[in-house]
Amino acid sequence: MPFMDLIKNAIFEEAPAAKPAARPAPSAAPASAPTPARTSTFSPSPAQFTAATDDNKFYARLLKQTDLSAVPDLAKIESFAAPLASVITDKSLRYKAAMATAQSQGGLTKEAILKGFDSLVTVLDSSAATFKKQSDDVGKTEVDARMAEVSDLTASITEKQKEIADMQQQVTAKQAQVETARAKLQGAKTDFAAAYQRRKAEIQQQRKEFETILQ
Repeated sequence: MPFMDLIKNAIFEEAPAAKPAARPAPSAAPASAPTPARTSTFSPSPAQFTAATDDNKFYARLLKQTDLSAVPDLAKIESFAAPLASVITDKSLRYKAAMATAQSQGGLTKEAILKGFDSLVTVLDSSAATFKKQSDDVGKTEVDARMAEVSDLTASITEKQKEIADMQQQVTAKQAQVETARAKLQGAKTDFAAAYQRRKAEIQQQRKEFETILQ
């Protein structure tokens, strides 16, 4: 996977869900251990880095780009050392023996081997430069773009908050107007009721007076 994809995945991928605890398997008769696959004995991973790089996709990418087998001289000494792994367990002695054989049969030199490692460092440095450029590009296209979106949304929220504050003030003013109008309406009803009763009493009194006059 290219660095660009690894960078984007590292930034935006969701955290993996926790796996449920596995139930213990029923006891069974011990089985014979499988035969381990044959691997290069040339450069094992240092123990102190193993835990930190087991799930590091960038390390896997760099490991693939700087594989020792890609350098002819390093691949050559490994081809002489690998058959000796089961015979000479000490790494130093094994590669000294392999070097002696490689020198006599293949013309391999110490300088060629060291240059092979230097070439791997050059490849590694080139990968670092590529990663820096691509990570900077991702920062501009992905991170900075999202920061701009965040700024726009924040500005929009601020504007909406101002609009809400204005509307709240309008609501408060309208509520005051409603209370005033309600009080005036109630006053009008009271005044009308009083006026009604007064005028009704006047009309009834006048009726009685005319009733008396017209007898």
